[in-house]
Order: sequence, then C-alpha cells, then structure tokens
Amino acid sequence: MNGAEAFVATLRAWGVDTFFGLPGSTEAPLLEALRADGGIRYVLALHEGVAVAMADGYARASGKPGVVGLHTSVGTMNGMSQLFNSARDGVPVVMTAGHKDRFVLSEDGFCAFPDLPSLLRPFTKSSWQSLTAEEVAADLSRALLAATAAPRGPAYLAVPEDLLEAQLGTPFDAQSLPSLRSLSRAPEPVHDDLAAVAERLLAARQPVMVLGTEAASAARAAAELAAEVGLAVVAAELTDLAAFSYPTADPHYLGFYGEDPAVLEGCDLVLAVGGRVFFPFSNRLRPRLPPGATLIHIHPNPAQLGRRLPTDLGVVGEPQAVLEGLLRECRSAPGQAAREARELSMAHLREARTAAISQELAAARDGQPAAVADVVSELSRVMPKGTILVDEAVRASRTVFRHGRVPEAGEIWRSTGGSLGWGLPAAVGAKLARPDRPVVLLVGDGSLHFSIQALWTACVQDAPVVVVVLDNGGYLAVKRAIENLLSVPRDPRLHPGTELPGIDHLAAARSYGAHGVLAHTAQEAAGAVEEALSKNRVEVVVVPVAQIRP
Repeated sequence: MNGAEAFVATLRAWGVDTFFGLPGSTEAPLLEALRADGGIRYVLALHEGVAVAMADGYARASGKPGVVGLHTSVGTMNGMSQLFNSARDGVPVVMTAGHKDRFVLSEDGFCAFPDLPSLLRPFTKSSWQSLTAEEVAADLSRALLAATAAPRGPAYLAVPEDLLEAQLGTPFDAQSLPSLRSLSRAPEPVHDDLAAVAERLLAARQPVMVLGTEAASAARAAAELAAEVGLAVVAAELTDLAAFSYPTADPHYLGFYGEDPAVLEGCDLVLAVGGRVFFPFSNRLRPRLPPGATLIHIHPNPAQLGRRLPTDLGVVGEPQAVLEGLLRECRSAPGQAAREARELSMAHLREARTAAISQELAAARDGQPAAVADVVSELSRVMPKGTILVDEAVRASRTVFRHGRVPEAGEIWRSTGGSLGWGLPAAVGAKLARPDRPVVLLVGDGSLHFSIQALWTACVQDAPVVVVVLDNGGYLAVKRAIENLLSVPRDPRLHPGTELPGIDHLAAARSYGAHGVLAHTAQEAAGAVEEALSKNRVEVVVVPVAQIRP
C-alpha cells in the first residue's frame, strides 16, 4: 500500500463516501487510488472555491465532514476564502491538497510554498503537512477528528506528491488510526444554573430571546419556551446568522434583533441562545444591549461567553438540552403574573409588524420590474415542506427574512464569512447529501457569477437545485455604501464597480446544462420554481427586480 491508498482507506474508515475536488498533476496517485477503490464518489468542480463550498453544503446537510482535495499551493489559495466561510460558520470541512514533491519544495520550484499550512492556521482548527508516508493516514485522521470535534470547524492537510506515491514501510491498520470512539461529555448545566436562569426569566418585565446559528436545531424547544414564558423571539443579526429554522409564523417571532426598535424598548433581559453576541458588520452597524438590560448567554462553546459584552450569567451547553431544561423549570415554577402582560405587549407588536409588512407588500405588488418583497412572498407560497432555502441574496437578505418564511420543517441557510460565491455550490452540496429534500437558492446576479460553474457539477451529478436569480443589474451593496458615504438617499450617477451590464444569465446557465427561464413577475417566478421542483431538474429562474431602497 502506498500513501495515497492509505489516504483513501482512512476516508473509508471514517465513513466518508463523497470527495469533492479539482485536481492537478500532483494528485495523480490519489486519483488512481480512488478509482481502484471505487467506493467513494468523486465530485469534480470547475473552481477550487466551488469545490470547498460544495463540501461545506454537504457537511451542513449530512452532518458528516465534507472532504475536498485541491492542487498544491495555488489550488489551496483559490479555495481559502470559502474555507474561511466554513470557519466562521463552524462547518466541519477538511481541505486537503496534493503538494509538490519534497525535492521541488526544497529547491523552491514550480508551485512551491514550503510552509503551506501556515497560510490557513489563523482560521482552521488544524493545519498540517505530512512529513512521512507512514504518517499520511494518521495525519488525515487527525484532521477529520479536529473538524468534527466540538466546536466544529475546518481543518487542512497538505501531502507532498512523493509521499502519496511512496510505499508504506509498515502495514496499514485502520484500528490504530487516531480516533475518538466515544466521548464522555461534560454534564449539561446543573439544576441550580437552570433554576437561576428560569427565575430571572420569570421575574423580568420584558425579556427577549435572541436565537443564533447554534440554536437552529432547537427551534421547537425555543417555541415551547416562548409560549410558556411569554417571550418575544428575534433572530440574531444577519452578520451572525448562518442557519435559522424557527417558525416565522409563530406569534412570538418579531424579526431580527434591532429590526424594530419597539421590540427592544423597555427590554430588561436578553436571553441569547446559540449566537455570538454581538457580531458587528461595521462600527456604525454594531448591535448593542438595550439600556439597562442584562444579558444571559447560552452557547456550546465557552469561548463565546462574555467575549464582547458584560454577561450577567453564562451557561455552557447545547441549546436543545438547555432550552428543554429551562422549559421544565419554568413549568414547575409558581404562577407567572407577568406572562399575561408580556403576551399582550407582544400581540400589539406582532399586529403592528404584520400591518407594516402587509402595507409594504401591497405597495410592492405588480411593480415593474418586480419588487423583491413580492417575489419572496410568492416563493414562500410554493416551497414544499422540508425545503432547504439557501440565501445569498446579499442586499436583499433582509427582505427575504421579512417577507418570506421559514419553510415548514425546513430551514434557511446563510454564510457569515463574507466570501461571495458560497450559495450556489453549497446548495449543490446539500442536494448531493440530501437528494430527498428540495433545495432552493436565492442569489443576487453579482454573487451568481462568483461560482456559476457549480451548475455544471449539479447537472453532471444529477443534483436538481432550483436557483432564483434576483437580477438588479449590479453590485447594489456597493452602490448603497457609496450613497451612505455621500449621505444621499439616491445618487443617479454611475460609480465605478457597481454596474453589471450585458450579462445573459440564462445563456450562461444553459451553457452548463441547466434549464433556464426568465420571469417578469413574482407570480411567474413562483410558477417556474414550482414547475422545476415538480420536474426535479436543475433550473435557473432569472427575475429582474427593482433596486431596494435604503
């Protein structure tokens, strides 16, 4: 057995059944080992960033590590920004690279970068380059372990070409690989901690629960606690929200944190669950605690507690278990005199929110070009149960949350890393992992062309994603930043770097094998999505939309 064969055997020992990649000549031994093994699906991408984002989406949907193989230093560098997204969102992606052989590295030859792992150490849990052929399998196992151990996140491993080719000096033994077959976890928060949180919740005049990414799997428990206590529920700010599944039709849900100032007026306690409080977009857009409010923070990663704001009480634990424990404590507590007043206050806030959204939608109906609010509202109507809705609408993301809804038994995915081009390949990776679930992507026209090559992989691999392109003709976020700089609501002048004229999105999509349709209205867009889902095909629906005002 050579190093490459040991690499593949290690993947098999870990239960990895899909390997994403964009190879070069140095990966020849690995590609041959994968062919000879025949048990691992190889998914080819047309750009390294696309391959990494596919592995990210696959990991999110499957719950298993997403493994990707790239080519030397240059492939690694092309994939780095998407691995940074995985780091920000806590996704277990293992990026590997077949590096140049050690002779070339010692001579600083073609594609040489002797300390390649140093580029990724600042944002990976483990970054290493194998030193001997005998250690390749152990190094890969350590990378997989690092990525999947809590808190989860990406890992990196480079393997020089000569080590992939070299015969092992000792027999390969999967049972001797570094691994953790069982883990004795720390106990969930003790009764006294839960009782203390419950006591403060019940005593608060106007508490607000903020749900972050780590709480996405605990939506039902959060909804039950909100109903029991009379809690207003808001989503974490978009800059800190990579997954959300709370039912937005729930009467306790009141939008984003800070979206409606009235929700936080008089708030005396913030219960933050599973989020990084607070994660600023800029110094001007920095969420803060309401005046006089105290903070209780629940997160599985103790490093997040007290990191940015004075925290009255921090609780380390998985959101699902903690929320269930809080629910038991609150149910066993004596009468809740404040609950009725809270529910009344929330009813008024919900009524005002619903009325405002209805007015916005009525004003947006039947506009030309179509309004994003109208498109999102119509799409929500046709999305089937269990849909994974991937959002890379960028400037329109707030409208997606305000006028759309979380699909029944579904979720909304986003990336908080800031590297564009994540959405389409992540959607493809998700569909490859979960072919039983509908996957719909909402993407801006600018973001689409960071990674439109992913459509080719979707077609070749029969991963029928539906892509809705909100086409506003440019990089609107950049345009709005310039207008904010100039303190004007709208500047009709053309600014450098903001316009995208002359792109035929449908022709580009069709060239990769996808179906394509142009929808002029929100109703046409919804109909096209519904048809694409029923026919189970890769489809791109382009919708010209009006530019969203500040």
